[in-house]
Amino acid sequence: MDPDNLTDLEKKHLPVVTAPDRVKAGEWFDVTVEVGKLMAHPNEQGHFIRFIDLYAGDKYLARLSLATGTTWPVLRTRVRLSKHLGPLRALDVCNLHGAWEGVKTIEVV
Repeated sequence: MDPDNLTDLEKKHLPVVTAPDRVKAGEWFDVTVEVGKLMAHPNEQGHFIRFIDLYAGDKYLARLSLATGTTWPVLRTRVRLSKHLGPLRALDVCNLHGAWEGVKTIEVV
């Protein structure tokens, strides 16, 4: 996937992670993951996002499970990291097009 030349399919499915570039160890910060931010993803009976998972490196942080047609695929949470574990990684699963991953590099100081 070329981030500078995404296809429409990629734009609809790529989870976009929004968070600070730098955070202080042990302090809470906001993280938002949005599927369909670059191009709206259908949210209907036959085509929907099942869930969004959030990780720091390989450490599991959160999951948002979604109901068909009644929810929009946006995960918002507060996170506290005591040390750098790797980039924030978001994984979403579409019932038709499988798993997609978005990454946001952050520095924990």
